[in-house]
Amino acid sequence: MYLSRFEIPWIQARNPYGFHQILWHLFPGEHLDNRTFLFRIEHYRPGVPLRGLLQSHQPPAQAERVTVLGCREFHPQPQPGQRLGFVLTANPVKTIVDTEKATKPDKRSGKCRVPLIKEEQQREWLARKLEGVAEVEAATVLPNQPLYFRKVNRSGKLVTVTYEGVLRVTNPESLVNLLERGIGPAKAFGCGLMLVRRFA
Repeated sequence: MYLSRFEIPWIQARNPYGFHQILWHLFPGEHLDNRTFLFRIEHYRPGVPLRGLLQSHQPPAQAERVTVLGCREFHPQPQPGQRLGFVLTANPVKTIVDTEKATKPDKRSGKCRVPLIKEEQQREWLARKLEGVAEVEAATVLPNQPLYFRKVNRSGKLVTVTYEGVLRVTNPESLVNLLERGIGPAKAFGCGLMLVRRFA
C-alpha cells in the first residue's frame, strides 16, 4: 500500500461533500464504484488549503485541484500479541428505525443512522469494530468540530471523533484487511483510516 500527503486549495475544499470526488482524480484508471483509497483530514481551517493523508493500493498521480506532497510505500506486518499505537478518525453511529419515514418521500429505507454522543458508547463501538482483530488496551476519545456539507439541494452535518491509543493484535491477517478497507461509515468524508505504528 501507499501513504501520501495531499493538499487541496481552500476554494475547492469548502464543501466537505466534494473531498472524495476531488481525490478520485488521483486515480484515473479506477472505477467510481470500486474505491480503493482511504483518507483522513489533518488540517482543515477556513481560508487555508486542506491537508490530509491518503492510503491507497497504487501510487497517486498528479491531478488538478489536488497536490500530492509526498508518497511512500509500506507493508503492514503485524504479529500476534504485538502492541501498536493507533489513531483513527471515525463516525461512530447506530442504526435506528425512522418513525417519520412516511413524511420523507425520498427515504429508501425505514432505517437511519444516528451518531453516538456519549464517550462510553463511542468506546464500545470501537471495541465492536475491532472484535476478533485486536484488543484496545488504552484509548483517548477526542471530539471533533462537526463537518457541515451541502449535497444537491440539502445540507447535512457529520459528527466525528478521533481515537488515539494502544491496541494489542489478536489476528494479524484480519487486522491488515481492516486497515485496507477502513472502519465504520462516512469514508467519503475522511473517516475510517486507521494509522498504526510500533509501540514499545
